[in-house]
Amino acid sequence: MDYEIVEAKLEEKDKLYRLLQYALYDGSFYVDNEINENCIFEYNWFDNYFSDNDRNAYFIKNNKNFLGMVLVNENLKFNKEGKSVAEFLIMPIYRRNHIGQRVAHDIFNMFPGFWEVQPMANNPVAYSFWKNVINEYTNGNYIIKNDGGEDVFIFNTK
Repeated sequence: MDYEIVEAKLEEKDKLYRLLQYALYDGSFYVDNEINENCIFEYNWFDNYFSDNDRNAYFIKNNKNFLGMVLVNENLKFNKEGKSVAEFLIMPIYRRNHIGQRVAHDIFNMFPGFWEVQPMANNPVAYSFWKNVINEYTNGNYIIKNDGGEDVFIFNTK
């Protein structure tokens, strides 16, 4: 399946927030994250993706269909410079098409340099996905450090 990675514009903020809700719902199976009184998962940094230069928000689309979204920032644990995958969602119907792997590789290529990816350690599916994606992308040239709670995959795309 073909797709494109499209930067989320301010006027599309509501669409991105709705997709983010699906990602947060998926994650709520593994972390203690409850909906608020308005029945939404809060995400304190969401607005920053439309105001801060160190954050990037993207839709994954096929024509008019939304396949998912990616949030990238520079919130690093071990490096002074680089990028981090903050949130990553491929809608379930598209997950078996290897779109997630291809999107991850494309995102890494968009920002050459150091990367840190920290999947939820108690989410074995996400952990396995990221380990396989990064292993393949780097040909095994990555390290894993623990921040005291979860593993962080560290690699350089240059």
